[in-house]
Amino acid sequence: MRVDHHACQRATNTAVTGLIIQIAIAITLLVFGLVAGSTAFVFASFFAWVSTIVWLGLIILFYQQKMQLLEVLEESELSGGDPSAFFETSANAIRPAANRLQLLYKWVMPGLSLFAAAALIVIAITLINFLRNLEHQDDILQTFISQTSHIGWALATSMAFALVNFIFSRFVAGMANIPAWSNLRGGSAWMVGNAIILLVISAGLFFRFFENDEVLLAVCWGIPIFMLAVAAEVCVNFVLNLYRPRIHGESPRPAFDSKTLSLFASPDSLVRSLNEAINYQFGFDITSSWGYQLLIRSAIWLFSLGAVVLLAMSALVVVEPTEQAVRLRQGKIIGDVQRPGLMFKLPWPLESSIETDITRVRDLQLTFKWKEKRNVILWTDDLFKMAVVKPKPFIVNDGEGNSAELDNDLLALVDIRAVLQYRIAQDGLLNWLHFGSDDVERRSRLTYREMAIKAISQKALTGFFQQLELDDVIGSQRGNLSKMATALVQASLDEQHAGIQVLSVDLPMVAPAGTAAGSFEELSVAMQGEMRLRSAANGQAESLLTHVVGDASLVDSVVDAVHAFNDARVAWDALRRADGTEEKIALANKEMLALQQEAIKLIKDGNGSAAATIRSARVERWTTLMDTWSSASRVSGQMAAYRAAPELYMQRMYMSVLARRLPAIRKYVIGIDPNRVQLDVELRSINPLLNFADSLESDEEGN
Repeated sequence: MRVDHHACQRATNTAVTGLIIQIAIAITLLVFGLVAGSTAFVFASFFAWVSTIVWLGLIILFYQQKMQLLEVLEESELSGGDPSAFFETSANAIRPAANRLQLLYKWVMPGLSLFAAAALIVIAITLINFLRNLEHQDDILQTFISQTSHIGWALATSMAFALVNFIFSRFVAGMANIPAWSNLRGGSAWMVGNAIILLVISAGLFFRFFENDEVLLAVCWGIPIFMLAVAAEVCVNFVLNLYRPRIHGESPRPAFDSKTLSLFASPDSLVRSLNEAINYQFGFDITSSWGYQLLIRSAIWLFSLGAVVLLAMSALVVVEPTEQAVRLRQGKIIGDVQRPGLMFKLPWPLESSIETDITRVRDLQLTFKWKEKRNVILWTDDLFKMAVVKPKPFIVNDGEGNSAELDNDLLALVDIRAVLQYRIAQDGLLNWLHFGSDDVERRSRLTYREMAIKAISQKALTGFFQQLELDDVIGSQRGNLSKMATALVQASLDEQHAGIQVLSVDLPMVAPAGTAAGSFEELSVAMQGEMRLRSAANGQAESLLTHVVGDASLVDSVVDAVHAFNDARVAWDALRRADGTEEKIALANKEMLALQQEAIKLIKDGNGSAAATIRSARVERWTTLMDTWSSASRVSGQMAAYRAAPELYMQRMYMSVLARRLPAIRKYVIGIDPNRVQLDVELRSINPLLNFADSLESDEEGN
């Protein structure tokens, strides 16, 4: 083919056509996505808009090539028969179009390639961050993916544009086989990239007819990843172009010319490449052998046989011993629940099956869960830092009012960590399937069925704790809360026909909410101290009473008897002070004495320290009585002696005192002159029949 400005003009026209088609597709996808509410179409329009950069660069490039060829033509016409005329000026002065073309190859095309790659990277990162918010609990903007309700129109639009992109990319790829138009491969590659995106969107829309939105959600994730892959290839091509040697006369290949996408634009070249790779591995032209040709001719039959076998296998379902299964036809449950064994159904996609393990125990966090496993839990722990989500406290009664009238009550808040353990009921599979779906709810990472179970259980627990008092929740009824909550949640789920058997509602943590936990710990410590003091006092009292009474079994009887005696004595004293009748006073006195004797009898039976004290008192009483009687007898005898001889009795008593006291008194001997001492001594004889010793009190020494 002759390369002249007409060929470049045709390539320019083709690039302009590609730009117009690309802009039309980008606008249509964006408008349809915004109006009809399709996030996937909006995502696809971003790649289409970036593709316009490639077509714009190709238009500039081929237009400048045309200008360079026209410049060469003008140069040859102006030179005429005297070529030496052009040597009088510099080459840059007479070939500005060629210089601009070199400038395009050197700076503009690499710049456009990097700009397109940067745009893809920025858009892809933005879309990924947008999609990541779908799984985030604290998504302030409430990110969501729009799923258009106009599925038919969306499918028709995507399929039509995919077909247009593929046909035009094939046309441009065919033109690119000519060396003069080789740079059109870049536009063809980006055009087929649009076709691939629209084709996978069509597949996702097709699955939406079966109420399956997960495929289209995966497509939305795949579009930014596809953009990153294309941007990475463009960057790699840019780096390789820096080190690729320049061949004179060869047009440099722009970095945005994707070789990977070019393979999809020319599938026949891909087949040729595979054949060449197979021949290279075997070392000879195996693709021309009879075996390879037989395999190619029988490929359709082999694939058909494999499809038939797969369809036949899809008609048989093995239900495990721990499972139950049901058949689905277009999303509707057909027949009864299948027990363990072999189940027959229509081949896929006419019918499908759901096998569910009904013995598996499932856990569901009803309130909050820890960020990491904790072996020790304290009331004063900061739950906001240690929990995955912010805990929401429960309302309980403070114990001062009527729980039926919450408006008049003082309420309290408690932090509760509740974990629901459940499994599918033996005959509840159908109710389980009708109760909710296994689709995952965004931001919570729970299925819609689990969300419903959680909401019902939380409602039951909220009403349950509102009827309890704070002392019951964290005190006496703490051990029974789990059992009571399990029965209540089971009843609530049974009302909704959830098909669930609640195994337990574990409450591993029940604590006062917020900063009040520290005060409750102090109260608990004080109450334990009070109990310890009470226990010590009771022990001391029991020990003292046992020591006093003697027999531990008689302690209560003795205490009651003593109290009865004291009450009777008080009544007797009251009658005496009130001037009661003698008959009542005597009756009260008699009753008091009877109770006294009964108490004394019980004390004696116990044989404790009280009985010993009573015996000692009686002994002391008799000792005192006998001493007093003896003293009275001596006084009577002394009185008789005094009456008989008063003076003699007084002298005798005086001498007796001296005899008792003088031995204990210090004595001094004073020497005097005997001549100055006069002694007057009168000796008398006493009648031996008179004995005063019988009437005188003898001293302690027996004198």
